[in-house]
Amino acid sequence: MVDFRAFALSAVAGVALSSAAFAADLLPPPPAMEPPPPIMSSEMGGWYLRGDTGVGFNNSVSASTTPNPLNAFAPGQANDNWYSSAMSEAALFDIGVGYQVNRWFRADVTGELRGGSEFSGLEVLNVTAGPNTGFQAADFYRGHVSSLLGMVNGYVDLGSWYGITPFVGGGVGVAFNRFYGGTDNGVISNAVTGSSPSGGVFGAGTKADLAWALMAGFDMSIARNLKLELGYRYLNYGKFKSGASQCLSGNGAVGSFSAPNCGGGFAIASKTLSSNDFRVGLRYYLDNDMPAAPDMPLVRKY
Repeated sequence: MVDFRAFALSAVAGVALSSAAFAADLLPPPPAMEPPPPIMSSEMGGWYLRGDTGVGFNNSVSASTTPNPLNAFAPGQANDNWYSSAMSEAALFDIGVGYQVNRWFRADVTGELRGGSEFSGLEVLNVTAGPNTGFQAADFYRGHVSSLLGMVNGYVDLGSWYGITPFVGGGVGVAFNRFYGGTDNGVISNAVTGSSPSGGVFGAGTKADLAWALMAGFDMSIARNLKLELGYRYLNYGKFKSGASQCLSGNGAVGSFSAPNCGGGFAIASKTLSSNDFRVGLRYYLDNDMPAAPDMPLVRKY
């Protein structure tokens, strides 16, 4: 008679031994997956240094002499007109420090030097009535203008496409505009003495004024912490004023070179200066927490 209990125990033992042998042939379980790197928050920011260089194309500028030469005549006796007033382009360079508040907003403070601009303009005074009728003075003025600007700027980044980030911005600050190397070359004519050369020189003058700017451009990453920036800026940076003049007598007399020969001395004053600036610059972030797209985690297969 078959012992079913012995048979059942033998079957269970055979299955157990077979399972153990099969399990011995399997690979060990895969290691635990590493957690993905933390995603950088868009609210993180970072300090950065910046530097820019470029060229500014100054817009036409009107000017006047002060005090007004018409003050020496009765109303309607004379007229005073300016022609071809202009400012040449300026070379510019700035450095600054800023902070990236989040992925879409940043702000910085910059100090800027502008130089190489030349002012020129022709002033013609005609006396048409009164005892000095027929008197005419034509003066061609020329001088150099340099500016030192301190600006506080803010920028809004408009998103990134293929690694390029467009932006718009604005700034406000103060400009110190210096006029120097001023000269006056002219001719004076009247009914008594005829025509004779005139002119003189101007002392240097510095004027502080409000400056403001509107910007647009784009930037791109060229290294982990380094961005290249290309931008346009409209800049309004106040006015300039020369120092007092020293003039020739205008009648050919030898050695007569003084302020009284200018009617007591006068200065050149500009109206508002403005420029269209084109700049290229670099921004270097001082730490690694500036906003950036996170790296994709590595996917393992076993």
